[in-house]
Amino acid sequence: MATAKRSRDKCHTVKDILNKKDIQIEQYAFETKNLDGANEKFLEKTAPLIGYIVHSFNTLEELLNSAICEILFDDSDYMGLQVIYRRSYMDKVLLFERLLIGWQSAVDDEIPIFQDIISNLKEAGNLRNIVVHADWESAHADGYTQCKLKINAKGIQHEYVQFTPKSLRDILRLINKTTKMFDRYEEKREALGL
Repeated sequence: MATAKRSRDKCHTVKDILNKKDIQIEQYAFETKNLDGANEKFLEKTAPLIGYIVHSFNTLEELLNSAICEILFDDSDYMGLQVIYRRSYMDKVLLFERLLIGWQSAVDDEIPIFQDIISNLKEAGNLRNIVVHADWESAHADGYTQCKLKINAKGIQHEYVQFTPKSLRDILRLINKTTKMFDRYEEKREALGL
């Protein structure tokens, strides 16, 4: 049982969670889409999970905001909020990473979950973006949903991602796992006297 849980927790990259395929766009972009609109049964199964992903991700981003503010100025959030104002989520993750690198070198100690928390923060952001920017009306019966336009040496393509209740639960699980990592991060930070 522990092995199954461990392997489920380890599966946390876009590549591990979501199947993707590219469809070449010929004369008209709409020809790759499901023109009948999304399947109602599919939407009934996935819409609540999408809502939970958005809700949980917003909680995670607020924890990240608080952690940055606390590192910068421990007696007030005012200046920290000025620093993160209008920064994208990924900018805040990169700022948090730089601040933790600085901490670790200053105290000559390592925060054990440093790489995991940064990796999970980045992956959670990537997965959340895929979910919230998907064209859900283009969802096919098999769950493949148009997520972005790609222009490269192969021409112009729509990238489709296959969403299933399982893949959406895996995304939610990663976001929640990353949120819980902030407790361990805080314990280590306090143990280091930072």
